[in-house]
Amino acid sequence: MRLIVITGFLGSGKTTLAVKLIRTAMQRGLKAAIVVNEIGEIGIDDQFMKSLGFRVWEILGGCVCCALAGDLIQTLQNLQENYSPDVVFIEPSGAADPRNLLAALSVNRIESLESLRQIALLDPLRMDMLVDVLEPLVTATIKQADLALINKVDLASPEQIERTRRFVAETNPTAKVMVISAKNDLEPSVWLEVSSCLA
Repeated sequence: MRLIVITGFLGSGKTTLAVKLIRTAMQRGLKAAIVVNEIGEIGIDDQFMKSLGFRVWEILGGCVCCALAGDLIQTLQNLQENYSPDVVFIEPSGAADPRNLLAALSVNRIESLESLRQIALLDPLRMDMLVDVLEPLVTATIKQADLALINKVDLASPEQIERTRRFVAETNPTAKVMVISAKNDLEPSVWLEVSSCLA
């Protein structure tokens, strides 16, 4: 079982991206599932994904990176035993600290976990504001990422995209950076990069 974690702040486009990636995985014959984590007691994103016919497991009422880390581990183990997916997409809440998520996965070693890929989805329209207000969390999100996707290329100015690209390069020089519009068709190269853990 491979994990692809999609991190990003509220409004960055995580659910839109996740829908595109799950569809692509299924079109390629992969058995895919998604674990959606929402802070509230009612899951909005998971209801939407279920309406599209996706296999969705929800963790509500807290954050999988801290208070509900045990629930995430249990959910992944149940997924492996009862569904045996090729790939599981994890969409943590927009307030999640990816360092805690990785720590939970490391401490609770999952025997069926073959590889993990972390994607940081970034919104260049709000990047300056997020860095001003939440710099430690923004920095942690980018530092943990294997792949940084700068979203909303259709809405952002070249200057906003370039500032975001520079911030990523300064924060995590080893992360691959790509510019996308999650609401439009993804370039095949994006799927190839996202799915490199599936090879």
